[in-house]
Amino acid sequence: MKNSRWTAVWLSFFYILFSGTASPGMTDEQVRAFVETKLKLSEDVLRIREKNLGNSGAIALAAMPIMSTVKTLVLYNNGIGDEGLAALAASPYLGNLKSLSLETNQITDEGVRVLADSPTFSRLEELNLHNNQIGDEGAKVLAESNLLDHLVELNLNYNQVGETGAVALLKSSHKSRLERLGLAYNRLGKEGSELYERFQLQQKIRQLHMEDRLNEFGQSLTGNLGLLVLLDSPYVSELEELDLENNGLTDSAIIALAGSDKLKRLVSLNLARNEITDAGAVALAESKNLGNLKRLNLNYNSIGDEGAIAIARSRTLANLVSLKLGQNRIGGKGARALTESETLKNLVHPVFGFY
Repeated sequence: MKNSRWTAVWLSFFYILFSGTASPGMTDEQVRAFVETKLKLSEDVLRIREKNLGNSGAIALAAMPIMSTVKTLVLYNNGIGDEGLAALAASPYLGNLKSLSLETNQITDEGVRVLADSPTFSRLEELNLHNNQIGDEGAKVLAESNLLDHLVELNLNYNQVGETGAVALLKSSHKSRLERLGLAYNRLGKEGSELYERFQLQQKIRQLHMEDRLNEFGQSLTGNLGLLVLLDSPYVSELEELDLENNGLTDSAIIALAGSDKLKRLVSLNLARNEITDAGAVALAESKNLGNLKRLNLNYNSIGDEGAIAIARSRTLANLVSLKLGQNRIGGKGARALTESETLKNLVHPVFGFY
């Protein structure tokens, strides 16, 4: 009997603890009063966080003429599902929205379909759908929508987007204005992950170019993909200095670099501490695009005699005043070729010096 009483007490405690955590939904009148108070502070920004609006609250919000001045709408963690989003999308009062955040709600692919087809949201520049229930179909709808033509930022982090949805988004012809795309913590496969990384690198390059800091790109680069994306960039032809030290670059990336006709203005190239072998060194030596190079750093790679001899005979690299080849695998033949080179006549420092 005693145990039964304590069991009942504990069950009551847990019921109160867990069932009482969610705040009750707001009535239409409460939503209206809350919004009116908020918009007195700022008529173009409305933020409603964790008020448990639910679909009924979103429907009430969509029917309020006072919403016509709002340009930024944040509805964070309000239990809004597809029905509530459909009401917002059909609202005659939300046509001025430029930024819409529906983070941490219950929106699925069906809600995204309504959103993507809505003329109400035609002016949106920022759309935050972080932490909802959006999968491949929703991502594909967004990829095909004219809505994406105007978006500068789209956040789909923490959803259920897989390979097909991610690929559709990242290959979409509608995303020309998109600068920020969140796809973290989804279900991307190999192709989707690579396309996403490529997109992020492209935006990094774009940002650095805007800040006149493109020559710092190597500081955030790891692996061949970053260099290949840089070589595809329209801005790379402006570079005179390129520092790619310790970026894990292999011969395939160096061969692409040597073959790029966008690097003809390059004066200084630092490729120290990578994974370059003779094949990469030969490609640099035979390049028709690096004739303006004055400084070339190849310290700490895996270049042997073949690569050293190719560099020693290179007419392209004849303008070098600084050539660093320390800590490679160059033997007597390569060292002798460099010492006796007929083309490397302008060098100021020893080839194997650390200066």
